[in-house]
Order: sequence, then structure tokens, then C-alpha cells
Amino acid sequence: MLILLKELFYLLLQVLIGMLTPFLLAGTVTGAMVALLWLAGFSPSKRGNETVGFLWMFGGGACAFFYSFLRLMLGLDSLLVLFILNALVGVLINAGLGGSATKDKPFRWWVFYLAWLYLWMTVLLGWRYGFLGLLLITLPALIVAELGLFFVAGYLLPFPYLDLYRDERPAPDPADIPTFMDEIKDFIALMRLPENEEARREWFDRRRKALQCLITYALGSNYPYYVIIDEKINERTEGIRTWLPWEDKLIKRLDGDVFNEFLAGPGIILSGCDQAVVLSTGLKFKGAKGPGVVFTDYADAPTQVIDLRPQLRGFTVKARMKDGIEVKVFTFTPFQIGTGEERPKLGESFPYRTSDVFKAVHAQLIEHGDLSQVPENLERKEWYDLAQIIGERAVREELSKYEFDELYAPIDDLYLPPDWESIRNKVNGALRDALEKKLPERGLQRVGSGLSNIEPVDTRVLEQRIEAWRARWTREIMLKEAVGQSTRLRMVEEARARAQIDVIVSIGNQIKKLRDAGDSVPMGEVARYFIRVLEGLAGRPGVQLHLPKDTEEVLRKAEHVVSESEKTETETKKERAA
Repeated sequence: MLILLKELFYLLLQVLIGMLTPFLLAGTVTGAMVALLWLAGFSPSKRGNETVGFLWMFGGGACAFFYSFLRLMLGLDSLLVLFILNALVGVLINAGLGGSATKDKPFRWWVFYLAWLYLWMTVLLGWRYGFLGLLLITLPALIVAELGLFFVAGYLLPFPYLDLYRDERPAPDPADIPTFMDEIKDFIALMRLPENEEARREWFDRRRKALQCLITYALGSNYPYYVIIDEKINERTEGIRTWLPWEDKLIKRLDGDVFNEFLAGPGIILSGCDQAVVLSTGLKFKGAKGPGVVFTDYADAPTQVIDLRPQLRGFTVKARMKDGIEVKVFTFTPFQIGTGEERPKLGESFPYRTSDVFKAVHAQLIEHGDLSQVPENLERKEWYDLAQIIGERAVREELSKYEFDELYAPIDDLYLPPDWESIRNKVNGALRDALEKKLPERGLQRVGSGLSNIEPVDTRVLEQRIEAWRARWTREIMLKEAVGQSTRLRMVEEARARAQIDVIVSIGNQIKKLRDAGDSVPMGEVARYFIRVLEGLAGRPGVQLHLPKDTEEVLRKAEHVVSESEKTETETKKERAA
């Protein structure tokens, strides 16, 4: 019995000694895989890394044991035997990895099996030439394969260009496509210049994430992939909306289990330069991410898409004025997510402040369609509806301060005070002040605002007001006409009296002058002077309006009659004297 135990112990010792080298090769294979997982950003403390390392090391140890036993007992000392053993055992251990993964989505364990075969083949090919072969064949092959995957993975996702310090070399135009030589020069500057330390760190993190996405996509353990679209539509989608709501912008391209932990990789959300996405775990708000490539982690889910461009909303506000008349006014306001003092730049994404996105998302409302408060009648007001809600309240409140007649009050610049403003301007000012005050509290900033003409909802109201205005203004006009007619008659009588007085005074003065001269006053001379006085009066602009058109002709005839009368009287005197 002791001899048998001694022989078994000796046999076991020989097997253990013989499996030392294959076990070291198994450690090399396992180390290469663990190094790849570490390079891809999988944490060593996660269950996936430990499981892969343990199963691969266990499988490699089992292959080393069986290979040593077969070599000792049957003399099978070929590396091909070791490779066949690893091929058989690899099926079992990698299928076991599939059993460790989630059941919600098939786990492609055969990807690990192919990697298992490649690594063992590379190690065994190098081991054919001993440790020198491992150093000169296996090690370079593993380094090239893993670093090649690491480097190429960065080009699988549309990462934006890094902001590099290029020393004296100018930065390329963002509108141009960089050449291969430019890429090489940028890579050298990235790795060589100390000013690019932060860019190097970002470059490394990007490729780790990309490699992790590549591995999890191949294994089927990825989190969901999304893409954000922004297609222009021509038909209204919901009431007055002519734009896509965020639910329709967010398109799932690849499904995944967000609660998977076994070798689970990040999800991907791709968006344009003007779209950001809000992430949440359901219990924790993780803020806005993007634009560009956004990676999601465990339990992360996109809850909303944020359009970073200026938004324009137009809406009709119905309000009651002070006298109870209902009016309507079309109101519009452009606004956007708060950016502070930043402005969009060529080659960069639209700026925004994550704190303002937080405010905008948490300021969203749930309104009840009726008092029953049943879920079917609940209406959600998104962040882009907040400007309309604030604008409607401000316009209604301001219009309630005025009566309808004040909208159409007569405007005369000569009688208006210097600080006079129309009601429309006052309402517009109240709208502007309300938006500038309340939008920043909700993470938004006003770009502009305005409104159209204020009109009654019922057009018959305007007709009734016109009739009321017509009656009132007709009475005012008749009163003004009566006052004007009486004033005109008084002015005419005063002008007549003044003319008579002027004629009498003028003729009296002339007669007085003739008497003072001691001459007799011929009646013809008096009549001719009287006619001249009348001609002078008729030439006055104020008197001409009240004289007949033939006044001038009558005065000429009168002067002619006086001249003829004087001529006849002179001839008569001559005949008497003769």
C-alpha cells in the first residue's frame, strides 16, 4: 500500500513538474486577455474581469494537467496535442461565461472562444522556439493585436477633433478634411508636446471607451445605442406644433440591458452639434450630456432631448379686458437654453450651461385637463412650452388693465404727453419684462418677443363699437358745426360794421380836408372817392370771401357813371356861361 501511494505521489509530482511550462503559457494567455479588458476600461473589481480571469486560468491549468499527464503516460509531447486540448476545454469554459451573463439578451460566448484560440495559437507558435520565441514572436504579436484594436477603435465613433497645441504649425480649417500627413503630425504633437497633456488624457479615455464598446458589441453585452435625429417636417404633428417632439427624435438603433453587470459596456447616444441629451438612472439625475458622442453607464437612460438652437414659438392669446370684452393677439417669442455669454463658434457645438438644463427640466409642468385628475387627462408641458405659459400670463394680466375703447383712442401727436405709449407697446413691454425676469429662473434666456394687432374675438363687437362711436362723434360734429356757424356769422357782422365805419370815417375825413382848404365839395369827387374806398375794401382777403363775384365790375361801372355825370355837368355849365 505504501509503495502504491509512493508511486502515485511520484506520478503526481512528475505531472505537476511537467505541467509547469503549459501552466505558465496559460498564465500568459489569461494575462493577455485580462490586459485587453483592462485596456478597454473594464474595472478589475467588476465581476466580469474576475470571472474571465478565473475561468481562463482554471481552463489553462486543466489543459496543462491533462497535457502533462498524456505526455508522461502516453508520450504525447506535441504542441498540437496541447492546442487540441485547449480547443476542447475552451468550449466548456467559454460556454460557462455565457451562463454567467444576463439571460435577457444572448451572450456571444463564441467571441471569447475565438480569442482563446487566437491567443493560445500565438503563444504556442512562439513557444516552439523557446523563451526567445515568446519574446520575439508572441509578445510583439499580442502587443500589435491589442494596441491595434485600441488605436483603430477610436476611429469607429465620430469623436470631435481635439483642441491641440501645434507649436508653430497653424491649425487646420474646420471646414476642410485633414490629410493623412496632417493626422500623423497631429499625433506626434499630441504625444510629444507637454502642452497637450489634457488632450492626451482625453484621447486615451476616448479610445478606451471605444474599445469597450467594440468588445461589448461583439459579445452582445452592450447597453442600448441611440441616435438623435432632427428631420424637418412640413405637417403639424400635434396641435400647433410643426417640430418633432423629443420622443420622436430619440431613435434606438440597438437594444441592450441597462442593468447587466457582466462585461457590460457603455451605451452610445449620437447627436448633432445642436442636440444634447438628459440622462437619469430613475433615482439620480445625471444632467445633460453632449452634443456629439455620449456614453451611458449602468442603469442610465435618456429621459429627454434638449435642442440647443434658438426656439421660436408663436401662439394666440385670448384675454378679457377691463370692460369684459374678449380680445385676441398673436404673440411670438424666440428663446433658447441659457448659454451665459457664450456664442456659437465655427467648428464647435452649440454652447449651453448644464445648470440651466437642470433648471429647465425640473421646471416642466403637469397640467390637469379637468378636475377629475385622471391620468388620461394629464398634459405634460415640456421646457420649450414654458415661454408660452409665461407669455400668455403676462399678456392676459396686462390687457386686463385697459378698456376696449382705449385700444382705438384717437392719436394726435400734438396733444400727446411726451411719455405717452400705446396699449400695444405697453403690453409688449410687459411681455418683455416678464420673459426676461422669469425665463432665467427656468434655465432659459429670451432672444426676442413681439405681438400683432389686438383684435376682438367676436367681430360683431367691433361693429357695435363703431356704431356707438359714430353716434357719439356725430353729436360732437354737429355741436362743433353749430359753434363754427355762429362764430362765422358774428365775424361777418363785425366785418360789415367795421367796413361801414371805415367808409364813413374816410369820406368824412376827405370832406373835412376839402372844406378846410376853402374849396367847394363837388358831389362827383365825393362819389369817386367813395368808389375808391369801396375798391380798397373789396381788395382785402377777408372781405373778398363775402362779396359777389361781379363786385369789381359793378364798381368800374359806377366810376364810369360818375365820370359821365361830371362831364355832362361841365358841359351844362359851359353852355350857361355862354
